[in-house]
Amino acid sequence: MDIKSSVELIESYLDLDRKPVGVKFFFNKDEFDNFEVPQKDRKVTYCNSVQLASRGQAMKLTKANQACPNGAFALHFTEVPEPIANGKGRFSKHIYKDVETSKSINDNMLFLKEQLAGVAVMPLENYTEAPDVVIVVSSSYNVMRMIQGHGYFNGYTNNLRTVGLQAVCQDLTTYPYNTQDINISLLCPGTRLVANWQANEIGIGIPFAKWYEVVQGVIETTNPFERDKNKKGIVERLKARGLDASGIIFGQNYDDGSYSGGKIEIEELSK
Repeated sequence: MDIKSSVELIESYLDLDRKPVGVKFFFNKDEFDNFEVPQKDRKVTYCNSVQLASRGQAMKLTKANQACPNGAFALHFTEVPEPIANGKGRFSKHIYKDVETSKSINDNMLFLKEQLAGVAVMPLENYTEAPDVVIVVSSSYNVMRMIQGHGYFNGYTNNLRTVGLQAVCQDLTTYPYNTQDINISLLCPGTRLVANWQANEIGIGIPFAKWYEVVQGVIETTNPFERDKNKKGIVERLKARGLDASGIIFGQNYDDGSYSGGKIEIEELSK
């Protein structure tokens, strides 16, 4: 499996509305400058750059491009402001019940430790070399399937942490990068405003070292977990890409024969 084939596979086995996004960090300015992707010519929030990349755009960003202070310090373009570090800043916004709770939020977040020269954000399929993190923003169903794919090889997911704040920059980027483990995010009000995500979308951040494993796990768990309606769509998408669909088995799921009483119809609930 390589980057191109992994994207073809995940876009076949999952009905994604957005492209998987690759994020690559540059700690050396020359390497950043030599990476042949245009630098954004204006300010943009980091989370909006991810949203733009999920729609096909490719860009590089430096400290000068940062339009959100929280994203800037998560990526270590700047230092964490003292009011954020000590908890008083967010407490003053009535987000948390006391300063101690507010401070604990920042204490538990994992930001980049090294000073960043720049970052590339673009569709994963555009990369010819490995990025650091892959971000997929999609329906809760598709995120569930990727967690199941991860679980196929790794078992129970013990490391998920989120709080509805600094969702794309911390939950989906710097936290997976630091832990080298997957994480999910329900997103946050800030990114839902500036990046205009859909109300039903959530995200998953995957260190690239685990990306191929997650993709393969999604494939391996298709027959037990996907219902026939979804399997039909998977077969159609595989065939449209000229990929092998012979492994899809209809009429078979992990929970066959497990339930009694039948499926409750909506009409019955209204009686």
